[in-house]
Amino acid sequence: MNKRQRIWVMGVTAVTAVIIMIGLIWWAEASWVSSRASYEASSTSTSSSTKNSTIDGVTSSDSQGTGTGTSAAESTTASGQSSQGISGSGSATDANDPGDGVARDSSSVANSTNPDNGKIVAQVQLTWWDAGSSGISANGAVNNVVENSGSCTLSATRGTVTRTASTQATANATTTSCGELRIPRNELSAGDWTLTLSYGSTTATGQSSAQTVHIA
Repeated sequence: MNKRQRIWVMGVTAVTAVIIMIGLIWWAEASWVSSRASYEASSTSTSSSTKNSTIDGVTSSDSQGTGTGTSAAESTTASGQSSQGISGSGSATDANDPGDGVARDSSSVANSTNPDNGKIVAQVQLTWWDAGSSGISANGAVNNVVENSGSCTLSATRGTVTRTASTQATANATTTSCGELRIPRNELSAGDWTLTLSYGSTTATGQSSAQTVHIA
């Protein structure tokens, strides 16, 4: 083989090598692009599936939560209605109700101290009262004091006129009882009178809420 033939063979070989190299590069790039596209498609599908699953989970959770909330609300409402019914029943029994022949007023039994005199604020309650031809009769108690040293005073006021009756208080198991107090009819004029029951001792002082009675 002469020199010219060797140069031609070498040229053909070089061109062939370049073509092969270009083909390899193109094939590698095509494979990478194809793999990339498949990966992205797979990732998109997985992400979409995960998102749908999450949304379904949230929807399911919200639905369950709403159901639970509704159930809780209904339960609370029912409980509240039940409590109100019980409370209403108690109020009808214990509050001032002239229709049952026994009048009562409500009072708290929580202790507090009068800043003016340093004494316990007596929680005085008119247990019952009656106004008739014989005058005004009433009874009461001090719910947060148990002692024998105090006295109770029933006051009946009409305009500028006040009539009173007092009695020695006596201790019982849980309260201090005032007993029955009476203001005779001959001391009372016809009309509406405002009643209060007060209590006083060396340790406590207080007054009940006012009640109105009518003298015929």
